[in-house]
Amino acid sequence: MSFLLDSNVVSELWKPHPSENVLSWISSAEWLIPVVVIAEIQEGAEMAPTTARRTEINRRLDDFLRESHGLTVAWDAETARTWALLRHSPEVKRQPQSLWDSLIDAMAVRYGTKIASEQRKAHPGSRPSQSPRFAPRSSPP
Repeated sequence: MSFLLDSNVVSELWKPHPSENVLSWISSAEWLIPVVVIAEIQEGAEMAPTTARRTEINRRLDDFLRESHGLTVAWDAETARTWALLRHSPEVKRQPQSLWDSLIDAMAVRYGTKIASEQRKAHPGSRPSQSPRFAPRSSPP
C-alpha cells in the first residue's frame, strides 16, 4: 500500500528533533508526495514573516524534492473530477474540509492510496489508522 505524504509529515522531518515514529515509518513505508503538498509548502514559504525563513523553507523543499525525485504524484483531469465529486458529496457538505485537505483526499481516492498525516482529527469520510501517534489517514470512501 502506498501513502501520500501530508504537509505535516514533511514539516515533521524538517524539525530539529523529528519524531522517531515518523523517521522509522518514512524509512520503511512506500510513500509519494502529491503536488498539492508541494504547493501548500510553497505557499507557507511565501507567507513566511522574514526573507531568511522563506529562504530556509525553499532550501528544504528543494533538497526534499531532489532526494525524493520520481516520487511526486501529479494532479490530472481525473483527479480534478474526483475532487469535485467528493467536494459536493453529502458527507463533505455536512463537515467541510479545508481546500488543501480536500485536494489531497481527492488524489488519494484517484490513485487508491492512503494519506500519511499526523493530524489527530480525521477528515470527513476518513477512517483512523491503528498506528499510534503517527497515523496514516485513510482516504475517503
